[in-house]
Amino acid sequence: MNRKARKCGLAAAVSVTAALWTVIPSSPAAGAQSAVRTYRGTATVVVDSYDYCGGPLSGERRFIGTSRYKMAARFVTGPRKSAAGRVERNPFYWEFYVGTIGAVGSFQLGSAHVVTASARDLGGNARDPRLLLGYWVTSRSGTSWSGKLVDTHRAEGATFNHFYGEKTIVPCRNLGTSPFLYAVNAGATVSGWVSSGSAAFTISGSTYGDNYRFRITFNG
Repeated sequence: MNRKARKCGLAAAVSVTAALWTVIPSSPAAGAQSAVRTYRGTATVVVDSYDYCGGPLSGERRFIGTSRYKMAARFVTGPRKSAAGRVERNPFYWEFYVGTIGAVGSFQLGSAHVVTASARDLGGNARDPRLLLGYWVTSRSGTSWSGKLVDTHRAEGATFNHFYGEKTIVPCRNLGTSPFLYAVNAGATVSGWVSSGSAAFTISGSTYGDNYRFRITFNG
């Protein structure tokens, strides 16, 4: 990812998906989309970058530059996820990938996941080991589709919606950067349309710590 401007920044740590939790398939909910569909296209991305090196003593948030780029993208939809009597609050399950995941500038977004946890609660009582983690709440009217990221699940150590950005090696000093994983904040939005053969939408939001604000426009 090429930046028009780059200065030192203080990156905030984020939670990543817990390694001990395993995503498992779930059965489709009644009336939900029954087939998996994949839409391939191009994402146009605009990312504003910030650091916390502003002010006379540093520590104040400041704008440091804008990056604009295009990447191949993939949008996958399928049956809604469900577990333990709960169904995700979307018309269909979806995942969205921009670029090569793990490379700087790439994105990974998704509506919900089913994870496995302990079959007993803290009191030793038996419980369903499957847990539905809903991230986005979206709705569709005809082909129009829109919604919002309502829960990051950072508290459970199970974030899934990520931006792969950069972190300065030494805060507020120009000594280089390294790749870093940022969770997308709750409040991110999606708006556009999805049909059986094509999709086009815009996703806007920010990352945890407010180091980045982004807008992704997809056509596929």
